[in-house]
Amino acid sequence: MELKSLLDVLEEKQTFGNSDNIEIKGIVYDPLRVKPGFLFVAINIYTQLDKIEIPEGHEKVGEAIDAGAVAVVLQRDMEVPENIVKILVPDSRLALAKLANHFYGYPSRKMKMIGITGTNGKTTTTHILESILMQKYRAGLIGTLYYKINGKIHKSKDTTPEPPDLQEIFTHMVQEKVEYCAMEVSSHGIDFYRVEGVDYNVAVFTNLSQDHLDFHKTMDNYLTTKKKLFQWLDADDFAIANIDDPHGHEFLEATKAKRISFGIKNSAVIMAKDIEFSIKGTKYTLVTPIGQITVSPKLVGMFNVYNSLAAVAVAFSQNFDLETIKQGLEAPIRVSGRFELVDHGQPFSVVVDYAHTPDGMEKVLGLAEDLRPNRVITVFGCGGDRDKDKRPKMGAVADKYSDVVILTADNPRNEDPNKIINEIAAGIKNAEKHVIVDRRDAIKFALENAQENDIIMILGKGHETTQTLKHETIHFNDVEETEKILAEMGYNQRK
Repeated sequence: MELKSLLDVLEEKQTFGNSDNIEIKGIVYDPLRVKPGFLFVAINIYTQLDKIEIPEGHEKVGEAIDAGAVAVVLQRDMEVPENIVKILVPDSRLALAKLANHFYGYPSRKMKMIGITGTNGKTTTTHILESILMQKYRAGLIGTLYYKINGKIHKSKDTTPEPPDLQEIFTHMVQEKVEYCAMEVSSHGIDFYRVEGVDYNVAVFTNLSQDHLDFHKTMDNYLTTKKKLFQWLDADDFAIANIDDPHGHEFLEATKAKRISFGIKNSAVIMAKDIEFSIKGTKYTLVTPIGQITVSPKLVGMFNVYNSLAAVAVAFSQNFDLETIKQGLEAPIRVSGRFELVDHGQPFSVVVDYAHTPDGMEKVLGLAEDLRPNRVITVFGCGGDRDKDKRPKMGAVADKYSDVVILTADNPRNEDPNKIINEIAAGIKNAEKHVIVDRRDAIKFALENAQENDIIMILGKGHETTQTLKHETIHFNDVEETEKILAEMGYNQRK
């Protein structure tokens, strides 16, 4: 695309240099991805590439030009060579989004887009929804773990990718004739304009609890950011919200779209009743305006009932019949690190879960207690360089539901893991407590000391395959380590 035509999408800009007859072959924000003929957009820090925060983009403009960038978009003025076109904008992140949308031809308009936001449940809800959608249509999924096109997994870097990455994924989906795309929409994704210009047909709110206050500072700011997704909807779109969450009504009131509620405790359009749990799955009666049906999803826990109701509400908005919804709910759905059962034939249960907030822990540990085990043994830590206020709160939740708490390192980053553990420990008053900083040793201690019918809950990292320490990032996955230790203990019958 010609640079001059591309820049027409930017209302506020100052252009220095001749943009005529310059062909732009790609748009990037990462200097390591620049190729000859590319446009480089310098954005501020907080983008993570393979879990490493890149420097402030303006500091890398020289590297981008050396790599072949023919034009640069800047938020802060600086000198560049005379043969390089310089574009000054008020906000380079917003410019990046607008440029990427235009460059790729607005691919989100060629599919039905479903955006799912909330503190917890986004990943599982997208997977349940994908299963239902794929009973009738070609479907895509974008989220924390990866992105998927018609069931095929592709690696991605962020829950909500940066605009050029996101638009490239959408383009790939359109090429593969995807009809529906279900995607997680994080608060960072909204605030950083990653989803600016994405044409959503359905927005879903799962729940809201404390998270990311290191960035948003207050819960009001966090809530305001999340609600933007609903404010973008048009009158013909659908707004779907968990009415049992204290903030559910606010999301429905924030939009002019058609409203569909879901819940269990309060009267809603989509509901579940007669709920039964086991370590292997859930059974309940699904209640909808088009009838009732008994469903038996293989996912466990009340939080997953809510996640499934959110997915059902989307399917209902798109005129799916109950039998198709049931087939999608009951199909095998594996969500890595989300109440993931590790079963090697051992006489106790082991669950790995991503729960990393007080509310997330409350839900998964509450479920563990409801399953009436001999004991609940909880292994967890908290991330470094992140919201410190939640640490003693998470300790208190672990203390409330656990017989044994084993405190260990999560991703300590630049903080001393012992300091983090001490802050968590302030919330633990009654449970038997152990401090084992090395995460593998902590998991091993839990497994070796488990008794028959105990449940071991390994929380905080879930699907993650790395652990970020002060001076290095190492390979580490809770499920892998658990399986290795169980095998060393003689439990080799993976189920």
